[in-house]
Amino acid sequence: MPEEQLADEWDVKSAVVNQALLCLPFPVGAYALWKHKPWKLPVFVGGAVAFLTICRRYACARCRYYGRVCSTMLGVATASMMPRNPDRELDRRAMAADFAFVGAVVMVPLPQALKSLRLAVLYLGACAAAVGAILLNACPRCGNDFCPMKDVSRALRRG
Repeated sequence: MPEEQLADEWDVKSAVVNQALLCLPFPVGAYALWKHKPWKLPVFVGGAVAFLTICRRYACARCRYYGRVCSTMLGVATASMMPRNPDRELDRRAMAADFAFVGAVVMVPLPQALKSLRLAVLYLGACAAAVGAILLNACPRCGNDFCPMKDVSRALRRG
């Protein structure tokens, strides 16, 4: 796809909304851990920081949207943290590993979030909003056709 078209695929408002929804589980999960099992908080925070920094080298720094507004603004954020990763192009395995890592991080506070109905609804709702933003808003417009989340998004839209 030509460079000019890439810049027009995402509007900043939509990308910022997706990013906010993607980050929503983190403060709710941190609160659940702080309230019920504070010793797990460093593991969760470390995982979240690793996802937003180290993992970007293997996903966003290889992506076609590197340095550009993308579905989550992580392409822009990554460009401000590190240079493009020219070692390999982004592929399905790298994206699957990225999703698996964030999925594992999000599982850390789940037992503590389920200790109260209010916290469970908040945390599960935040997780659903994050996944929904990606599957329903980001995936249909993303140019990375090899992404496993794009397959899930297509299957959901088909019914």
